[in-house]
Amino acid sequence: MAQDEQQIGLDWEEDFQRLTPSQFFRKNKQMLGFTGKIRSLTIVFHELITNSFDACEEAGILPDIDIELKRVDKEHYILRHKDNGPGIPEDYVMQVYCMMFAGSKFRNIQSRGQQGLGCSGCVLLSQMTTGKPARVISCYKEGDEIKGVKMKFQMDVENNRGILMEREDYPAEQTGVCIELQFKDVSYSLAEQGAFEYIRRTMIGNPHAKITFRDPTGHKYIFKRAADVVPVQPKEVLPHPKGVSADDLMTMAKNTDSRRYKSMMTSSMSRMSNKRVDEIAQLTGIDMNKRPKDMTFPEAEAIVQCFKKMKFMAPPTDGLIPIGSEQIEKGMKQILKPEFVATITRKPVTYAGGVSFIIEAGLAYGGDAGRVVKEQRKSEIMRFANRVPLTFDAGSCAITEALKSIDWKRYGLRDMDNTPLTLFVNIISTQVPYLSTGKQSVSPEPEIVHEIRQSTMKLARKLQKHLRAKRAAKEKEKRSKVFEEYVPVIIEEAAKLGETGVPEYQDILVKVTKRALAELLGEKVEEEEEEEYDALIMEEVDEFGRTVEDSDSTLDNFFDDDVEDGFED
Repeated sequence: MAQDEQQIGLDWEEDFQRLTPSQFFRKNKQMLGFTGKIRSLTIVFHELITNSFDACEEAGILPDIDIELKRVDKEHYILRHKDNGPGIPEDYVMQVYCMMFAGSKFRNIQSRGQQGLGCSGCVLLSQMTTGKPARVISCYKEGDEIKGVKMKFQMDVENNRGILMEREDYPAEQTGVCIELQFKDVSYSLAEQGAFEYIRRTMIGNPHAKITFRDPTGHKYIFKRAADVVPVQPKEVLPHPKGVSADDLMTMAKNTDSRRYKSMMTSSMSRMSNKRVDEIAQLTGIDMNKRPKDMTFPEAEAIVQCFKKMKFMAPPTDGLIPIGSEQIEKGMKQILKPEFVATITRKPVTYAGGVSFIIEAGLAYGGDAGRVVKEQRKSEIMRFANRVPLTFDAGSCAITEALKSIDWKRYGLRDMDNTPLTLFVNIISTQVPYLSTGKQSVSPEPEIVHEIRQSTMKLARKLQKHLRAKRAAKEKEKRSKVFEEYVPVIIEEAAKLGETGVPEYQDILVKVTKRALAELLGEKVEEEEEEEYDALIMEEVDEFGRTVEDSDSTLDNFFDDDVEDGFED
């Protein structure tokens, strides 16, 4: 019996294995977003562009990126991506491109990426689909000297590291990185989820960048820089007590240098004072002079439950750096060339009790706004999180839900879907509540949905005024043409019948047209204009159509006669 159990049992030494991160993601590449041919290529563009932006901005450099996508065969491409960033020192090149979870973005800070999987994920996909090595040229500063290195390497998936195949010095004139990767089973498309559309949207959310893109047909697109200001770097912010879980508190306790619960809590969380800690000690009965490393999970739970019952100041927001409504407007004008554009950046608020966020919104109408689908220009929604376009999973996203819930007919848009309209929404936060590891849709938190609706409806009211003014101008032109065409003929014919000269009628014609247009649009005519209008049309004329001078007015004579005849009272 024991022998049978041994035969069917698990040999732990033989069968139990640890997976490296690289091995795990090779088997689960969909967790990196690599699902579908179009999406996989778009995600590669996203990861490389995002890393270039981050590197340039941290060095205070305006990003200038060159991308070339060359088709080798059907669903087989060579991608060359070059930037003007600070470059990567030689010792770190293979760590950046061949090691999963390599990076410094594991802080409570606003950032485009947070997993440390971007570049290495692209190299892994390339190697999995083609077996070809990655080629990198990195030019970087070492002291006052600019050095360059050219490398060819592959990823050692089993050991989560790189294997150097070739290396040579490269004559460097300026800093930057150029990487060449090959991909199969991917597809380039001009569709809404394609790589080209990703670049187009990226430029609206990042107007300080310049991207030159050569597509597989050889066509060269130059997306020019619309702003010359490098974004301010966000600061790391301490977590707010309302946004902390028991597990977060345990992690703080294990990693802190503080010697007591009290000092750990005041130094590791925002809005936490000694007075607050004393209050927590009274409510929970926990000794706040204990060593953090001795904290138990029940104690952490009790403290977090206490946080929920207490009132704290709102979390600090100086760590959130929005794009800014002026910069968004520049980006939308540069790419969309609309006839009307309006933008807004809302004040910081919180969701889940203690996570601060900012909503930015933009609305563009006319021009190249919207997307052309079967020769029909339709409306489009551009979703962003921390300046990064969210091109997939739109249906489950809070941004889509909020915008679709607005009654657009109230703002003069009867057929929203077939309107040349682009709606832009960007959420800024240190903790964007994504719905999945793909980070392509935002959780519909009530506070987030409310802020998106409020900001967009404010812009919609401005659009409504623009559309009214546009309709008024069109109606005015139409009505003016009618008056200009027929009124002069009527007046001239009437003058002929009355055997008199043609009177001056231009001023009266302008006023009549203006008043008729106001009545048509349901607007009120100002009193001053009404009086002036009445004065014009009430001008007295004699039986020959001539204007009667005030001194000779029969109306004046009539009232004079009334006085003389005893009608004074």
